[in-house]
Parts: sequence; structure tokens; C-alpha cells
Amino acid sequence: MIRPEDVQDKRVLISPLNWGMGHVSRCIGLIHQLVIQNNDVWIACDDRQKRVFEEYFSDVTFVPHAGYPFQFGGKGHFGWDLLKRSNALRKRLNEEREEVASIVKIHAIDVVISDHRYGFCSEGVPSIFLTHQLNLPVKWYEGGVNALHRKLIKRFTYVWLMDDDRSSLAGKLSADCPENGTYIGHYSRFALYLKKEMKSVEAVLVASGPESYAVQLIEQVLNDPSTPSGLHVVHATSQNFPNQCKGSWREKDALIRSAKLIISHSGYSTLMDCLELEAETRLTPTKGQAEQEYLLQLWKKRKG
Repeated sequence: MIRPEDVQDKRVLISPLNWGMGHVSRCIGLIHQLVIQNNDVWIACDDRQKRVFEEYFSDVTFVPHAGYPFQFGGKGHFGWDLLKRSNALRKRLNEEREEVASIVKIHAIDVVISDHRYGFCSEGVPSIFLTHQLNLPVKWYEGGVNALHRKLIKRFTYVWLMDDDRSSLAGKLSADCPENGTYIGHYSRFALYLKKEMKSVEAVLVASGPESYAVQLIEQVLNDPSTPSGLHVVHATSQNFPNQCKGSWREKDALIRSAKLIISHSGYSTLMDCLELEAETRLTPTKGQAEQEYLLQLWKKRKG
């Protein structure tokens, strides 16, 4: 078994899932750790993800890598949306395995890390699956989904669970750690900032997740009479909204760190950020995402 702190003086290839920007966000802290441990880090990502990583890292190598062909209707039917794209997703997974094999061979990669990309693994070098959920929160009649999830994870040499088993944020989602798995703790890019910001901003809305759902959240909050008047909006969508921060990710980080109240979806990366920031929260699950409904229940219990 290896842990993040054990990966030193290696050439590491890492790739985050293209489901919103949460996977990019949570990889920033891990990549920072790998860099300071004298690893030569290569990031396989699309152009949108690359633009974010470039703000935090000047000493990594980028490999162009297409994301999965997700298309979401915004009506909360995630299972149906994924089912409609199943053939395209399966094709992309097969292509991805071939692409990884080629990158590993050509560039002498030592370790492969996949943030929830089932096809991003290698048969020739240790491959690590990064996740917070071993157990998907599906209904009893969808048990086959969990079986497939576990089967795909078994292709990897190790599993890194981005949770703390002594103070869990994921609860039953990260339970039953396999023999080749280990809990690596919570990761937030905000932990990289050593100096705390003064809480001088009334409220910040962080709109995360797939774009259609992020837009819905922004519109919902802006039309809510209880929304604080001094609200700032942070999002990565292609649309424009009142009071939005148009700066870089670093500038948005400063704004979020200074917020007294954070309004957002209850996605796992957001929860890890909120835990680090120690701000008040007003969270809501993305429509149709049972995972976020469950995570929000745990969060509320944690906060009392």
C-alpha cells in the first residue's frame, strides 16, 4: 500500500473527472503535495481544466486529454442522462485506456492517478483510483450500478479515499475500505493559504457542478428574498450574472476566503472547502443527486 506521502521522486500522471470543476479543485492540494515531494507531475486534462491548473502550478507538464461526453438536461434525471450517453461513454473509456498506455510508454510514467476516471489506468505501472465514494447512493433496484462501479475500480492497483475515517464527511459512501485502499484525509486548495483572510464579505455564492445545474442554483439564489443584499457570485459557467466575480481563480479564492457565509451545492469538494474555511454555510443538494442529499444530512449533523 502506498499513500500520497510515499510518492516521491517519481514521474506522476494525474487526471481529474470533467464533472463540473470540483474534481479539478480537490486535485490542486494533492498535486501541490506531489510537487513539493519532488515528483515530476504530468496533468492530463482538457483546455478548461488546464486554465485553472496553470494559475496554481508553473512546474508541471500538461497533456491534452478529452473529458467524458457528459450531457445533462438539468431536470435531475442523472441516471437517464448517463444511460442515454452510455455507448459514447463506453467508447471514451476504451479510448482512454489506450491513450494512457501510450502516454505511460512514451513518457516513462511511474505512477498513474485517476480522480474518478474509470478508464484512466495502466497495466504497466501502479494506478491509483481517487474517490470519496466506494458505495454509490443508489436505490435498491439499481444495485447493478454499484456492482459495475466496484468492478471498474478493481482495475486499479490502489484506491485512495479522500476522506478521514476518524472524522468522515462521506459517511457510508466511503465505508468498507478494501485491502488495497486507504483513507488519505480531506483535501482543499484553501489549505495552501497559510494566512487566514478577514471575514469581511457578507456572502458568496459558489455555483458548482455541471453548468445547467450551476445556472439553476444562481437563478434560484438571486430570486430568493432571503438572499443577503451584499451577495457576490462565483461561477465557472458561460453566462453572466449580477455581482459576479470575473477575476482569476486566485482572485475568486480571496473572495471566498473572506466570506462570512458560503452558499452552494452540497457537493463533496465544496464540503471539504467549507470545512477548511470555517465559514457559515447555506447548502442545497443538486436536483436529482441522492449523493448530495445524503452528504447534506451528514453535514447538518456535523454542524449541529
